[in-house]
Amino acid sequence: MAAITVAYGHLYSSGLVRESDINSFNVPLYFPCEAEVRNIVEYERSFSLENMNFFILNWDPRDTDYINTNDSDELSQIHAKNISKMMIVILEPLLISHFGNSIIDLLFMKFEEHVAKYLSKKKPRSLFITISLTKK
Repeated sequence: MAAITVAYGHLYSSGLVRESDINSFNVPLYFPCEAEVRNIVEYERSFSLENMNFFILNWDPRDTDYINTNDSDELSQIHAKNISKMMIVILEPLLISHFGNSIIDLLFMKFEEHVAKYLSKKKPRSLFITISLTKK
């Protein structure tokens, strides 16, 4: 999410968004570990945990190269565009309701630029947890 913060900073320095709007925007994220997920399911008692899987994926879900630790300039542009599209799907409704529609295109253009620069130096990955529950 640091890349989106940099993009907001660009919009703020350009006078397109107010600092108070940025400070009042909150996307609560929580990244539990395996033990936390198991404890919550057990504590809640409505479900039994049937299966739990972990996946480590590149930020760009279309990027299947898990050997290289950074991208070429050309690949970093392609992967940054894919990541930006994914983030638009996730964040656009929240952003429009808070900031309005006028900043979306520029925000994600700046986000994409920042991500491309980052990917040319480092190829980050994310951990995903999937669980299968059965109602008791």
